[in-house]
Amino acid sequence: MKKTRIYSGLFIVDPDREEGSEAIEKDIKAIITGNTGSVVGEKATVKKRLAFPMNKKEEGGYYEITFKAEPLAIEKITRLCKINTDILRTFIDVINA
Repeated sequence: MKKTRIYSGLFIVDPDREEGSEAIEKDIKAIITGNTGSVVGEKATVKKRLAFPMNKKEEGGYYEITFKAEPLAIEKITRLCKINTDILRTFIDVINA
């Protein structure tokens, strides 16, 4: 059995997407579950002013999620989130080792 760890992910998402933040949250969950992960908890998206512009956006939606995944899957999850143009920034950190 492979070792899974608990991770905390913070995603800054595009607040101007037509479908809304729920669609982006669904995309993030699909990326995680598609790569040996399972969602433990999440916090709703909160729209805030950014400290500096990202992709010409002055505001961003902050979406926080806690999930379990294998350590090797984190690199792939991060890469897939960077490809998604609706996700401005991705921060993933391990909670327990």
